[in-house]
Amino acid sequence: MAPSPHTVPSLPMKDNMPLPSKEHFYNNGSGFLEYKLKNSRMSLPQDKKKRKRRSRQELEVAAKSAKTVVAEDEEEPITPGDQEKVDWMRYSPPTGDNQKKHRDLFIDTFSFRRKIINGSPTITDVLCQFPRLQDMPELINLEFQLLYPDQCDNFISRWGRMKEQIILAGEGNASVLVQIQKFQPDDNRDLCALTALAFALHKSVVQVRGTSTSSSRENSLLFLVQSIPEGTDVEAAAKAKKPVYQQPFLLALGPARRPVQYFAVLDKVAVPCGTSLITAIDRLFKCHFVFNVHYSPALLHFWHFIAAFIYEVLDPHTVKPIIRSFASSVRAVEL
Repeated sequence: MAPSPHTVPSLPMKDNMPLPSKEHFYNNGSGFLEYKLKNSRMSLPQDKKKRKRRSRQELEVAAKSAKTVVAEDEEEPITPGDQEKVDWMRYSPPTGDNQKKHRDLFIDTFSFRRKIINGSPTITDVLCQFPRLQDMPELINLEFQLLYPDQCDNFISRWGRMKEQIILAGEGNASVLVQIQKFQPDDNRDLCALTALAFALHKSVVQVRGTSTSSSRENSLLFLVQSIPEGTDVEAAAKAKKPVYQQPFLLALGPARRPVQYFAVLDKVAVPCGTSLITAIDRLFKCHFVFNVHYSPALLHFWHFIAAFIYEVLDPHTVKPIIRSFASSVRAVEL
């Protein structure tokens, strides 16, 4: 949730505490502040008398930052009717007749919604105010498209080829190869590639709230997808999740290697993600941006690879060398 305003507590006065002395500066003919400042400067060392000037580079960076702030404000105008539109979407369940209106109003209130979400509310709070993100989950894709119009479909369009490259590149790592060999030819090839990627970019030690915690490769996969038997109450399973799984992850309904349906667990709310693993992973990734939440620390390298080298919403030069190295291995694979 967004942080509440801090109040300054009143401090009790200690008994027998002498009051601080106060000086009065006065000079006939000029104000006491001017006189005090003048004499204070005279007593300073020579190297501190001069006012430090900002370099040209610092001034250019400051000017650029100021322009960026102004540009961001100009791009996000808030109109008086935004709250009314949001209220209509909130209290009007989607039907076959009004879904187009929901989508149109969702686009109209984009800037209004981002200002609220960027204030760091919980996912539950966001879903409470914008419940259509749960029962019209295609709006998650639309929100991401509004954020990144040129990169929205990159994962879906590129994964078909890249998954085979990831599997072949992963076979050069003994730990990854063991996992790949566990998959049968008729098993889910997409799940095989995602498993290979998670194992290849495993982060053995993660920081959780300032504390270092070890994480095995097998356990890290549970932060991506967890399988539950077909017929399980999905809402109950989402509410019963363990506290350690704070970031969004997938619930796979059905056999572990061939699930029949996927749900994204956001806080303790289950959002439908369809029957395709790739569509579900696509939606799961976008949830991090739509709801303004961090990646799971155990999958940080995994998500950074996808963000930088598939979606291209992250500068590749900012990711860890292990990620760039594996990306080079993947690109070098010829199919």
